[in-house]
Amino acid sequence: MQVVHESKVLARFSNGHPQQIELVCPHCLREATFSPVAWHQHARLLAVAEAACPRCSGDVMFLLKFDRHDDQVPPILYIDPPASGRELVAGVDHLRTLSAPLGRTYESAVKLFNHAEWGASAITLRHFLDGLAKRLLGPDKRELPLTRQLDALVKDVDLAKPLQNIAQLLAPSGAIGHRFEDEATIDREVAVQLIELTEGLVSYLVVLPAMLAETKASIGSTPVPLRREDVVEIRSRG
Repeated sequence: MQVVHESKVLARFSNGHPQQIELVCPHCLREATFSPVAWHQHARLLAVAEAACPRCSGDVMFLLKFDRHDDQVPPILYIDPPASGRELVAGVDHLRTLSAPLGRTYESAVKLFNHAEWGASAITLRHFLDGLAKRLLGPDKRELPLTRQLDALVKDVDLAKPLQNIAQLLAPSGAIGHRFEDEATIDREVAVQLIELTEGLVSYLVVLPAMLAETKASIGSTPVPLRREDVVEIRSRG
């Protein structure tokens, strides 16, 4: 099963149960609006409903899991089998804060991808990367080709600054570092902050480089398709 983000719920019944849910169908891989009709409640802890994809008629199951201790906590919605398609990157709000137009361009690219419009998605991502580089670079480098813009980012953007900021926090006199001297002063809020800090570091130093290396290797091993004019030329020679 897979958790469904609340933003995917377009409409709800009077009791709060989802009535319309927009997802990429796990069967036909196209975006569709699912309309579960009959929700069956089980012991006030679970509610289950089925819905068919309006595009391919494939059945999916939705499950609502309620908090047994607090009725005010919103239930968690799950789908089975898991929905397909790409989700927006975690922390996309930071991108929107940097540039609302860039945020919209990125979201459009993901939406095009989830509609299986591969070419349009790729072109939109190309525009997004160009816009992002221009946004981060100084005025004197904004007219460079994209490849040179990305090279210039290494010099113009202080990639070490996040690590330097974290080092200050963890220093013996830092906001978190001084807490290590007395374990009793570390409460849940501090523990959550440290976990988020650690996860950010792992993503920055380990996960991101590994993912980019794997993607580069995958791209390098993919056969380059013939261009249409090359195919015509080969046929004319034959």
